[in-house]
Amino acid sequence: MAEKDKKFLHLPYTVKGMDVSFSGILSNIEKQAPHLISSKQYTPEDLCYSLQETIFAMLVEITERAMSHCGSQEVLIVGGVGCNLRLQEMMNIMCEEKGAKLYATDERFCIDNGATLYCCVLAMVFL
Repeated sequence: MAEKDKKFLHLPYTVKGMDVSFSGILSNIEKQAPHLISSKQYTPEDLCYSLQETIFAMLVEITERAMSHCGSQEVLIVGGVGCNLRLQEMMNIMCEEKGAKLYATDERFCIDNGATLYCCVLAMVFL
């Protein structure tokens, strides 16, 4: 749905250090959505697009901050949201700007967060 339209609604952006809060964004959009849609100011697709862009921008910001804090030049995207091409695109832009490398797994490894995290921990411990 978020891919269809591109009309952006500014939503609360809450990042403190490497902590994010999505509750304000969700509460805000839940309150505004009925009016915005019924008045035809925004479509449901516009709201999905705005929500996705805002949340992904927050994730990219804290990832960049974590990379700086740890001195890392690599990002690995895993988990369910990891197969979202827009998130991969935004992370890749940030990585290119920092001279870092992005590793985005294919859909086979983005389905189950628990299994994915377990495999990552095993790889870190034993490789």
